[in-house]
Amino acid sequence: MKVAHHIARFEPIVLHPLHGLGESEWYRAPDGKWTIAQIVQHVAIGIDLVARSFRELTDAGPMERQCKPHQRVLRHMTLGAGQYPGTLKALPHAKPDPKPDRDLVTAQFRMGVEQYREINTEWPRERKLERFVPHPVLGDLNFPEWVRFHFLHCRHHAGEIRRRMQWLREQ
Repeated sequence: MKVAHHIARFEPIVLHPLHGLGESEWYRAPDGKWTIAQIVQHVAIGIDLVARSFRELTDAGPMERQCKPHQRVLRHMTLGAGQYPGTLKALPHAKPDPKPDRDLVTAQFRMGVEQYREINTEWPRERKLERFVPHPVLGDLNFPEWVRFHFLHCRHHAGEIRRRMQWLREQ
């Protein structure tokens, strides 16, 4: 149930605050900061990539978790405490385009979330717990752990979106 609840929160956390936001506002940001379109694209890339990675494991057998001791500690601190580590930087493949298309990034986000819903509904509990996709800092994460991570990631970037919208109002 918690997994389904977290997945259901992705869109309200990230996209709902953007309803009614003008086209030009998606592409304005303080110097050196990502625009709202870039933030949404960054989150969408991660969700989509991980969902596709799990889809590739549909027919795989049970896996053994691979992680270093420090990754185990970081994983428990992050997922257990529910605090997204602000020191994480976007990996090159997750960095947004200079001016991503608003409609495309929104669609990519929604499609990734839908893939998560489908996996959560279609896969038996054991498969969700016994398949792992690597996280570069936290080590291998199973499906519920990735959902938790993306929930925290969405919440973190929702804070950036709120700050960007506040900045836009003050302009």
